[in-house]
Amino acid sequence: MRKLTIMIFSTMLFLSSCLPTLQLEDLGVITSQGVDMTEKDEIEITMSVLQFQANSTSPTTIVSGVGSTIKGAVEDAGQKVSQQLVPGKLELEIYSKEVAEKGIQPYLDTLRRDANIPDTLFLAVAEEKAKDIFHIKEEYISTNIGEFLHGLIQPGSEQRLFPGISINKFSTYINNEGIDPIAPIIGLREGTPVITGIALFKDDKMKGQLPIEFEHYFTLNEGTVREDLVEFELPMEPFTEYLPKGSGDEEKLKIVALIEEGNGKIKLKDKKALKFDTNIKIVLNLLEISRQYKLDDPKAIAQLEKEIEKQTKSQYEDILKYLKELNTDIFGYGMIYRTNKKGGKLTDKEWDEKYPNIDVTFNVKVDIVRHGTVNR
Repeated sequence: MRKLTIMIFSTMLFLSSCLPTLQLEDLGVITSQGVDMTEKDEIEITMSVLQFQANSTSPTTIVSGVGSTIKGAVEDAGQKVSQQLVPGKLELEIYSKEVAEKGIQPYLDTLRRDANIPDTLFLAVAEEKAKDIFHIKEEYISTNIGEFLHGLIQPGSEQRLFPGISINKFSTYINNEGIDPIAPIIGLREGTPVITGIALFKDDKMKGQLPIEFEHYFTLNEGTVREDLVEFELPMEPFTEYLPKGSGDEEKLKIVALIEEGNGKIKLKDKKALKFDTNIKIVLNLLEISRQYKLDDPKAIAQLEKEIEKQTKSQYEDILKYLKELNTDIFGYGMIYRTNKKGGKLTDKEWDEKYPNIDVTFNVKVDIVRHGTVNR
């Protein structure tokens, strides 16, 4: 209710400054929208619209339109409702996978030219069609679809979900040589929209994806991890001396931990040889472990730290190998190279040729500061 009140107040301010001749009931405020391509290569817009009509049975309605341009599609949608559609509260734009792979720069340009679109607008990619995300059964969610989707991307600073990518941040990355953007992928699981993956872009085109379980490898590098749950499955063999005899025959030691603090720093070690160091520091609070373990033994804790470091390093190496195959520099090694280059200039073409040949050493340091519940 509080969020709805804020929405109404914001819309009234918008109304008083931009549309003084209209009543609040005459407006349909777009809060989220999805962009798809039809079989005829036309643009299809699906919008979650906040409405204020007294006789309305729901605070939001879903409306779609088709056109050769974004503006044309919105105008087509507007003919299907009795209110004037306004974007003053637009918080999220979702692109179908097809649209994202073709490139979203034209849609970003349209949004950036509209003074009513906030810089805090978030971007996302749908697993398949964007419109599928909007047409879900209301019983699967606890609020209206527009508010639900925005909360999925940015639920609040106290429980930040990866990755909240604003239009401003995305545009900055695609216009900055030496770094490429990412965006969350939203799919449906049992009828409910959830973040399922990480879309990897080269400039404005989606080139690949990784599962959302890999999110902390990116946020660690940015130094933005706080209170983030992670799971590890480690080979059992290195821990045998710290396990009670006859306590199980599992092949993996499963661990759940909370990242209390994490940060990463990239250093250019040899500019000519394109050698970099990526230093990752992680402070973990151990919450759960699948076997009895000598948690009071400092050597046992040190062994856990060592194996987590080894696995994290290996995973970073695998991710970078995949990114180099896509020639997408998500971690921003090109920016570090550019700042160390005479004149500080680097073209996309130059870095595209160099990036697949960079040599990165990942140095991972893990500290387990305390531990919690242990399964028995």
